[in-house]
Amino acid sequence: MKRRGVRAFAIALAVLGGAASTGCGKPPSHDECDALLEHYVELLVNSDRPGTTAAELQKLQTLAREKAKSDLEFKTCSEQVSRRAFDCAMSAPTADVFEQCLL
Repeated sequence: MKRRGVRAFAIALAVLGGAASTGCGKPPSHDECDALLEHYVELLVNSDRPGTTAAELQKLQTLAREKAKSDLEFKTCSEQVSRRAFDCAMSAPTADVFEQCLL
């Protein structure tokens, strides 16, 4: 997570602006936004820190959740992320694809 992290995730959300209204379905819940962040952290760790243990991954995910609590863009995740973007990001195999889903 040297090059990206919660801030990159928040920037991707900020770029969305009002894009949530263009998606179909119910917007993601707060719990789903947390899962989105955890998935993003997992993808980043897999690409940036191969060989990371499950315990280290969990620690990094916890750290990301803590940082996200004070991030204004992340707090509005449910309002900014469409269901389509959420589904795309949750099925993304890499951090780059994940980020493309949110743009």
